Amino acid sequence: MTHAVDVVEAAAVALGERTWIPHDQEVTLGQTFLAHRDAVEPRLLPGMPRNPDPQGWVTQHVLWLEDVAAVTDGLLQQWQPYLPVSHMTALVTAYADQARAVLPLSAQLREAWEAEQPAPQTAEQVGWWEEWHLPEAQRQQLDAATHRLIVIGSVVVAAVTGAWHTPQEQQA
Repeated sequence: MTHAVDVVEAAAVALGERTWIPHDQEVTLGQTFLAHRDAVEPRLLPGMPRNPDPQGWVTQHVLWLEDVAAVTDGLLQQWQPYLPVSHMTALVTAYADQARAVLPLSAQLREAWEAEQPAPQTAEQVGWWEEWHLPEAQRQQLDAATHRLIVIGSVVVAAVTGAWHTPQEQQA
């Protein structure tokens, strides 16, 4: 089990057992993290056409994760003095660590795109380019990292929204 999974599981268990009830600063950090993450716009490589599919290119997702890692790292630098040890800080750090794991892949994709200097591409050509530069094994690793990010984000959302409360506690 990785460190990221350990801290996420610890935070989720602590929420469920009510041994961690996020205080105001933790909730504010969680809300700020979610707002900053959600404000990150997907981006394309220079000259890459938009994908007609609303989900976009895999490359867009990789670049988005790169941007999210940078935004989250900056946020953690600001908050570390206020919450040096906290489940929320650990969750946001785990999220940044998981997002940062794609940095080698984003660099690889950017370098390949720049080296090949593709002329304006059709959506079909970009699909082929991604298939060539993102083999199945890398896509599976990216899917696994994305799943871990969803889990971490879900725990942050639960902590921020109080979703860990029972319905009776939320009404009180």
